[in-house]
Amino acid sequence: MSTLNHPSSSSDTEDMSLQLIDESKTYNPQTFSYFKDVNIEKCGLNYHIVSVFGSQSTGKSTLLNALFGTRFDVMNEIQRRQTTKGIWMALAKPASPQLLKSSLAEDAPASSPSTATPNILVLDVEGTDGRERGEDQDFERKSALFALATSEVLIVNMWESQVGLYQGANMGLLKTVFEVNLTLFQNASTKPNRSRILFVIRDHIGTTPLANLQATVVADLKRIWESLSKPPPAANSSLDDFFDLQFYALPHKILMPEQFSASTAQLSQYFTDPSSSSYVFKPEYHRGVPIDGWPIYSEKIWEQIEDNKDLDLPTQQILVARFRCEEIAAQAWGTFETSLAEAQKATNNGLGGSKVVEGFGRVIESIRSGTLEIFDSLASRYEKSVYKAKRADLLNKVDTRLANLYKAQLLALHKKAVAIFNNAVSASTNEQSKSTPFIDVVRKARSDALDFFVTNATEASVDPHVFTHNDELSNLEAELDDAETKAKRQEIKKISTKILKKIKSTLFTDLDGYFQSPEEDTWDKVLTFFNNTIQFAVSSATKLPTDKNGLVDGSKAPDFGVGASPEENEESIFKIRCEAWIALDARLKEIIKEDNILLRLRETFEDLFRYDDNGVPLVWKAGDDIEGPYLKAREQALKILPIYSNAVTKSGKPIIPDVDLEKYYEENPEDSGDFVVENSTFSTRLSANRQQEITKKFKKQADAAYVEAKRSTTQVFSRIPAWFYVILLVLGWNELMAVLRNPLLFVFVLLAGAGAYVAHTLNLWGPILSVTGAMTERTTEISKQKLREFLEVSGQQQEPASGRRGARPVAAQPVEDIELDDLTRKE
Repeated sequence: MSTLNHPSSSSDTEDMSLQLIDESKTYNPQTFSYFKDVNIEKCGLNYHIVSVFGSQSTGKSTLLNALFGTRFDVMNEIQRRQTTKGIWMALAKPASPQLLKSSLAEDAPASSPSTATPNILVLDVEGTDGRERGEDQDFERKSALFALATSEVLIVNMWESQVGLYQGANMGLLKTVFEVNLTLFQNASTKPNRSRILFVIRDHIGTTPLANLQATVVADLKRIWESLSKPPPAANSSLDDFFDLQFYALPHKILMPEQFSASTAQLSQYFTDPSSSSYVFKPEYHRGVPIDGWPIYSEKIWEQIEDNKDLDLPTQQILVARFRCEEIAAQAWGTFETSLAEAQKATNNGLGGSKVVEGFGRVIESIRSGTLEIFDSLASRYEKSVYKAKRADLLNKVDTRLANLYKAQLLALHKKAVAIFNNAVSASTNEQSKSTPFIDVVRKARSDALDFFVTNATEASVDPHVFTHNDELSNLEAELDDAETKAKRQEIKKISTKILKKIKSTLFTDLDGYFQSPEEDTWDKVLTFFNNTIQFAVSSATKLPTDKNGLVDGSKAPDFGVGASPEENEESIFKIRCEAWIALDARLKEIIKEDNILLRLRETFEDLFRYDDNGVPLVWKAGDDIEGPYLKAREQALKILPIYSNAVTKSGKPIIPDVDLEKYYEENPEDSGDFVVENSTFSTRLSANRQQEITKKFKKQADAAYVEAKRSTTQVFSRIPAWFYVILLVLGWNELMAVLRNPLLFVFVLLAGAGAYVAHTLNLWGPILSVTGAMTERTTEISKQKLREFLEVSGQQQEPASGRRGARPVAAQPVEDIELDDLTRKE
């Protein structure tokens, strides 16, 4: 059944027309869908229904097109054949401006609207008295009654020459309609449903005034009304109780085209100008049914009209045709079952299975066409309507069975197409495919998979109207979208891993250098280094977005070159920056350890306290000011501790990650271990307690250096009397001679004396004594440790030996702790 008509001259939805009831008296179930297409499904009660009927080939469709801007098919003047079949519906459009600008339309009121309202639905009814239906007047009577029952305004189209005729003026049809109208709509409790009948007199040449033609038609209608057998509730009713009559004359369209256009334009204002006295619509004409309920309402009206007279009783010929066609259909179905079983055997039960069957379409087409061929050869001799109906039933039964096999074939094709895509993407990691961009690999893989599916699904379809693969294709596209997204994410993850590896490597090797000699702008340098490291690593593996001028657009995320959306690229960059900040935090924890900070503080202190500005070691002498340089060096060393403790720029702004790490951990819970990095605490590298502990330990080390320097300046020199040297010479004359006579001993004494002289001259006794004291202290500690280890080992060896000899347990003797005093310590 033809449902929608799209005129070739326009693609607007308002140009569409709907075959509401076809020539076979079938109501169109897509009426509401049509209302949606023309955007009136929500207009409520703000609509009007106008219909037209009249004799065939009198220009009804032409009139409607001129009045309402519709595109109903019109008759071919040369062939003179029936054009409108059944009842068609269309939405009125604004009237053509050319009609209203005609010089012959000057009589039209200036205030009248020039366009038709967009909520007028027009019904074009099949013409009466056509040779195609001949004496079969059932449809024309029912269609006329349907038009009256549903329309507010009924246009009766007739030529001037038909006025006064009975059949030509459709008087017989109107009489039948009036009769059925009375019985169908009237009862004791209802108010008469009024409508307007607008008689349009065509080809009016003016010889007979319109008033005279109107009087003739009205007289004929009243005479028909009076002759009707009315039901008791309407026994005293008149024609005016049900209908308002209105007349309008139009000149000849061919002979007087300008006058016809002007008159048509003026008539169109009857439907568009509520202020006009000739306005055709009145509130009482409306049926009171909202537009969304009109399809159901009109369908029920048509059912009532269809059931009003039993005009379709089957003849004996139809009964026989039905019986025989059923038998032939059963025979054809048996042949179908046999052919299908043979096909299953030939394909190893592949039909309906999980694997793709080669030549599926050819197999199914052979079975289907063979079944229909048997039915057609035997049943086509019977009554056509019965034959076609039974053939449709058989074909539906066959197609239903085959559709299940076709669906299984589609599922197998779907599965194989996905495998084609996945295999192609997986193969892209091979050495041979690395030269091909990943996005090209994915696009080609997707194209190949879809081409494979569509080609084979089309080949498997024996009837594109029945065996369609659109739904399965949509499912395949959705699954390929998921697979493509997954592949892109994996590729992005692979690229991100490389980027992060490069970032972490750079942080590990270069970040420590910024904290060797910390300054006020150290964290500024660290932050710049960190951002540059990320930018370099990302840019080396991605493509930076550019604007229309070819410049880098910093507002957009870099493109990973895998065909991902800007949102996906931005999300990946977000993850990279989050993991980079986490890596920076981990590296800073390694650098800013307590031992490392103490070492940096001590080195800074010693550089200031033990060396001068030129880097020469300082030698302290008795009387030198040691306390001043000591306090200054310690103070300068402690100034770098806050730099390590707080990640703050030179301007005093805390360094906070520019990404939401909390959001990252929520989206990646597998990365949140026992410790997570927080934005709010990132800038605090050392707590106040840890700073105090480090300060205390450093001061102890600095104090030790101060004491050591102080000791180097303390030297005790006692004056020996001159007579002591005389006594020493007398008493030690033999020893002196022994030394002078022994060359080795003499050389040793000579070297020792020279060394002592040099040390005294250069004032090196302080450093020598300090070194000697430190060596003595260290030797003492090692000796104590070795002595403890020896005693512990000896005790462990004695206990098992005593147990083996069966010795009696000896009471534990108190062990006396002996502390060895540090002989270098001064009281």
